[in-house]
Amino acid sequence: MKNIMKIFKVIAVTVIIVLVMAVVGCDNGSTNDNGKDITLVCLGDSLTAGYGATKPSVVDKSKSYPAYLQKKTGINTVINAGVSGDTTEDALGRVDSDVLFYEPDIVIILLGANDFLHFIRVSTTQNNLQTIIDNVKNGNRKIYLAKFYTDEVAASFIIPIPSDIVDQYDNMFKTLAASNNIELIEDIWTGVWREHMSDIIHPDAKGYEIMADNIYKVMQPYLQTLK
Repeated sequence: MKNIMKIFKVIAVTVIIVLVMAVVGCDNGSTNDNGKDITLVCLGDSLTAGYGATKPSVVDKSKSYPAYLQKKTGINTVINAGVSGDTTEDALGRVDSDVLFYEPDIVIILLGANDFLHFIRVSTTQNNLQTIIDNVKNGNRKIYLAKFYTDEVAASFIIPIPSDIVDQYDNMFKTLAASNNIELIEDIWTGVWREHMSDIIHPDAKGYEIMADNIYKVMQPYLQTLK
């Protein structure tokens, strides 16, 4: 009888050890290297989707800036909510399904280029972006608003942006960031524009990787607080 009890004890201890090892070694793909359960959604147009990354006129989300940003941040749940050709109005129409559905902790909004290409009034773009921000804000969610241009890009865009329009866009982005207490990503293009492009507007895979670097530099101080 004593031998049988010893055998049961050995089995019980073995089972406990196996269970502990399974829990410790478990990786459900939902935490980053800071041990935080974080979801990041990148809302945007073709610049977010990864248009032209590996082939001209083809979307490759695996080589998009959100994909590279995922590797840099260590956040395992990164949603690429980029749709090529989207205006701010288009993106507003899918905020519920493409952003809020995932209950994200962090949201990056990169929109406005197609508004410009469609000659949409800056005031309309601003109203749409404000509504997107209003819908996304929940008091705790970290929101980044990224400019789709820099001064260099504005001057050499497919349709060069007139200086007065640049001023309007600058005022729009600064006003949105300040009034909503969100962070503005001023420059996604350093090291990308004219250097790593798949066409006259979109980066190639290397360009999207550098774009992710530029965005990560702005996000890094906040990510450090999550450790």
